Amino acid sequence: MFRSFGFKLVPTQILSVHSHVSLSLLSFLSVLATPAWSAFDERYEMSIGGSFTSFDSKIRINSQNNGINTEIDFEEGLGFENEVRLGWINGKWRMADRHRLSLLYAPIRRTSAYTTTSDLNIDGNVIKSGAFISGSVKTHVFDIEYIYSFFKRPDWEIGFSAGVYWMNSNVEVLAAGEIIVEGSDQEEFRADYQTNQRLIAPLPLIGFTASYAFNPRWKAHATARYLDVVINDIDGRIMNLFLSTEYYFTKHVGAGAALTAFDVSVRQNGVVLTNSLAYEYNALGAYVTFKY
Repeated sequence: MFRSFGFKLVPTQILSVHSHVSLSLLSFLSVLATPAWSAFDERYEMSIGGSFTSFDSKIRINSQNNGINTEIDFEEGLGFENEVRLGWINGKWRMADRHRLSLLYAPIRRTSAYTTTSDLNIDGNVIKSGAFISGSVKTHVFDIEYIYSFFKRPDWEIGFSAGVYWMNSNVEVLAAGEIIVEGSDQEEFRADYQTNQRLIAPLPLIGFTASYAFNPRWKAHATARYLDVVINDIDGRIMNLFLSTEYYFTKHVGAGAALTAFDVSVRQNGVVLTNSLAYEYNALGAYVTFKY
């Protein structure tokens, strides 16, 4: 006769086994779902970059009584190149876990040398076709921004931003050729015609920003900002879209690529003249970044 040897699980033992299996599975899934690292813990960050930029820009000088109302296209009217190379530097400071300050500086310098193919009206003076024109645009941009992250996880950071886009721009035009001076109907040759316009405009901006880390070395960022505002004698509108991705070769040094769309229009209502400057550009750039 054969006897069987074995064991039998009572219901409480079965529940205990299932509980241990369930806890082990949940622990394993939680490790997969929530990274043990944090990609957004840097205290300081600095990026230096450059871009190939496609510009479309205009300037307008109007008198208050609408006696002068002329819009000048930089590219078509003054011979500026559409494609421009720009450089910038951006620094960020994480003051606390969810609070950051950002400062970006970008100098924009453009020059042209051009022989007019049609009459050009500047400041009420008509520069006749065939005149030689040289122009320059020097703009210093300071973009100051505070960012609050209302959602923060090891691989996600999403927040609101508020700041000031400060633009200091000077446009200068020199001309030599036949010119009809304002108030006259006679052409005269001028070799020293000169005009310039300075525009200083601090414009507030609000926006939304999101960052995602695929892993500790690879991140992606998206930012959208917009504002249409009137402050004293300044009437301005700004729209900015920014997409970037970066890869860190070491814990502190990385490189990235960025795509930017920017549209700004600023109008300054003065006592005698109403000046405005508008430009939009699309840029594809690259940068190096350092964090600590």
